[in-house]
Amino acid sequence: MRLRLLVLAASSLLMTAAACDSASDEPAPTPDAGTQGPDPTAGDVAPPDRTSCTGLTVAAGTYDWTVEHGGRTRAYRVHVPTGYDATKPTPVVFSFHGFASTEVEQEQLSQLSTLGDTEGFIAVYPRGLNSREVFGQGDTDSRGWNGVACCGPAQIANVDDVGFVDALLADLDTRVCTDPRRVFASGFSNGGFFSYRLACERAQRFAAIAPVAGMEGLTDCNPSRAIPVLHFHGTADPTILYDGGSNLTSVGGRPYPSAAESVRRFAERNGCTGPEQQTYQQGNSTCVAATGCAPESATASLCTVTGGKHAWPGQTGYNEGTPDLDATQAMWRFFQARPRP
Repeated sequence: MRLRLLVLAASSLLMTAAACDSASDEPAPTPDAGTQGPDPTAGDVAPPDRTSCTGLTVAAGTYDWTVEHGGRTRAYRVHVPTGYDATKPTPVVFSFHGFASTEVEQEQLSQLSTLGDTEGFIAVYPRGLNSREVFGQGDTDSRGWNGVACCGPAQIANVDDVGFVDALLADLDTRVCTDPRRVFASGFSNGGFFSYRLACERAQRFAAIAPVAGMEGLTDCNPSRAIPVLHFHGTADPTILYDGGSNLTSVGGRPYPSAAESVRRFAERNGCTGPEQQTYQQGNSTCVAATGCAPESATASLCTVTGGKHAWPGQTGYNEGTPDLDATQAMWRFFQARPRP
């Protein structure tokens, strides 16, 4: 399989940055309905509970759907699991790809569709915008998300990707029977940054998040409730630095905190006052959780892969992902125990 998966290609990002350079011969893009507005938390409203669904006809399988948002046609892939019952509310796991990747590659990397067939959840893989779609020019291999600190054309142009997710959720509900209390988010790298943003701005829509190799990139994060976080990161990641940094600023990004600080912030927001507890250890992989949270299930956990690169733990075929920890299995176990209250 072809896996580029957020290698922060200088040529792609520089081309993107050039597209919005005020010194360029090209005019700056005109803001439209797809640009983030002044109140990004305005749509953070809990949907009504659901005990059953009627009139839905989609069966098990993989589908590529679109939804209109911000004057653009936005795409997403959905895997409906084997044994799916269209009348029964079903958990949903969103998985956001990294910069310069796609929803198809994210499905391959995460293997959430395969696990969904076994565990009975719907896997959703949204597609980010590229430079050509945002600015009308530039590299098509520059898809990404507005994760505030990272990365690419969506972040540079302040695209309303949170609004896109709102539109996607509404569209998804017309097609499959989702459980509003069991919708979760994960993502790799730039997609991990964006899953943190959803925790900050859509805590009523997402029950918990599990970023992989991506940090909390917001300067002002005030989730409407305590939201559980499970973060995976390698200490030798050369792209999104485990200890944080400003290596993205030359290509339009912003300084970002360390993995430990990203998790610590949510532990503080979640009222976690107890001691840290080791929850997993095998080989080069160790997970530690803040405890004494309110509620207790709102843990903030960090899984550290010592010597790990910019990789998805358990996916050994990409950037030497560790075999000592399976991020996909671990995040699903974490999600299962943490529906939205």
